[in-house]
Amino acid sequence: MKRIYDDERMLAAGFIGGTLSKDFGNARDAETTKKIFKELHLPADKILGLKQEHTDTIISITTEEELAAYKEQKEHIADAWLIGLNNIGAMILTADCVPLFLWDEEGKYVGLAHCGWRGIVKKLPQKLAHLMKEKNKEAKLFAYIRPHIEKCCFEVKEDVASQFSQQCLIKKDGKIFVDLTKEIVLQLMAEGVDPLKIKRGCHCTCTCCNEQDFFSFRRTKQKDSLMSFIYKIDR
Repeated sequence: MKRIYDDERMLAAGFIGGTLSKDFGNARDAETTKKIFKELHLPADKILGLKQEHTDTIISITTEEELAAYKEQKEHIADAWLIGLNNIGAMILTADCVPLFLWDEEGKYVGLAHCGWRGIVKKLPQKLAHLMKEKNKEAKLFAYIRPHIEKCCFEVKEDVASQFSQQCLIKKDGKIFVDLTKEIVLQLMAEGVDPLKIKRGCHCTCTCCNEQDFFSFRRTKQKDSLMSFIYKIDR
């Protein structure tokens, strides 16, 4: 059954967004992506894309000048978006990495980040929240953390574990697991985001565990990807 993992607060803030279940197909395929946008009644030519490389780089599209500059470039290496123009959207691809949605209460800006562990260590969630606060200093921020590999499955070696705070590590039976959700929450709280305004899934949204709904590179070693998207509505 096709499912969009979204949040009613998004629409109230003036944008459409969500993470799609794998029933929509592998979003790495361009033709599949076009079909997805058609099915969602979204203009594919208004949904911007980037080349993800586990950076802490954020593409800002908040003015017509920034949009024009984006269109002039052939390739965009980044892992997060900040959208502030109406009738413009953006997308990211994930398998086990974290799709993070972030927006202000007034609906002026919406952010979307591809948060792999490398990007999280580089403070990408915190940097996106900080940029949004710079744009709108008085804004109350909301966050939505969508399906990703969770602490039950994200086993790492000591070299990776050493880059996270101890409170985000779980040691069990001689193994080390990382809680990416907790690390993101801590980073957002460091930027003043109320933890009560950070929403997570209420059922199993671990991509590695939930084979029925999600792709997982950790589980299959296949490069099939879910799509997460945002689209700012003109209202």
